[in-house]
Amino acid sequence: MITRSSGQHVFIALGTPWLDAVVAFLEPRARVDPWIMRGKMAIGDLLITVLDTTPRTLLCIETVAAPFDGTSPMEVNERPYELHGLPTVPELEQRWSITFPTDPGPVDDALADRILTAGQSHYAHYFGDIDTLDPTSTAAHARTLMHERGNCTGCRSPLPLRMFNSGDRLHFHSASRIFRQAEPGDDYPAVLCRKCTGRMATSGHTNFIDYMLAKNPPCPECGAHRTAQCSPGMPVHPFDHLPWLAGTGCVVGPDTPEWTCRACNHSWGQMFPPDHPQHD
Repeated sequence: MITRSSGQHVFIALGTPWLDAVVAFLEPRARVDPWIMRGKMAIGDLLITVLDTTPRTLLCIETVAAPFDGTSPMEVNERPYELHGLPTVPELEQRWSITFPTDPGPVDDALADRILTAGQSHYAHYFGDIDTLDPTSTAAHARTLMHERGNCTGCRSPLPLRMFNSGDRLHFHSASRIFRQAEPGDDYPAVLCRKCTGRMATSGHTNFIDYMLAKNPPCPECGAHRTAQCSPGMPVHPFDHLPWLAGTGCVVGPDTPEWTCRACNHSWGQMFPPDHPQHD
């Protein structure tokens, strides 16, 4: 946990517009400059970045690596302390009885200590846990993009963040993070590349889990398009998995199936057929 030492000061930086800021955080070579920073900073001072999402969220804590007075580019240590789950400012203010500054710049030392503690003590929801954040909010979209680390949720291909310009947009599928076992009606938030956006639109699906399951072969037993591909391993948390994948446990062998139906629980196929290198 990062704490403020004697003589070390804390500053608030603003990431605006929020989408440019998240893109720049994930891909520093992106053609955007979304940071607003004010005040004279010394080497070792701490910089807390707030995104102008609705509601506002905390992105990261960084250590200043070179003196900054606003006339030269900001230099920070290469490894920021990422605040997992992008805690919202209103939530931290209510829980810790503090008031965040509304403008970028230096923060009073006493308040800075409490903000550092509050931000780093935030409980990050597992992706799939119940989350009361409005799924259509920009804060929810920022969480989705950060969770996917700049990859498309549909095909896992990297999104073209390096070529991103201010004014560009990404396609977000809004959904509450409340799915359980991919039961009918459950949905999943996503950020999609152009190809997956088009494919989902032409498929007629408005539910992302249904769209992903329908891409897999139908169940030979019941005919349902609710097929999940089997994947080795076990999730750390019951909800820490993708609904269109099914964990098979850490021990796999010739009898481990390739597919399983979420409608009737029928499993079929072989994850590792006899001619697979796994059998060598």
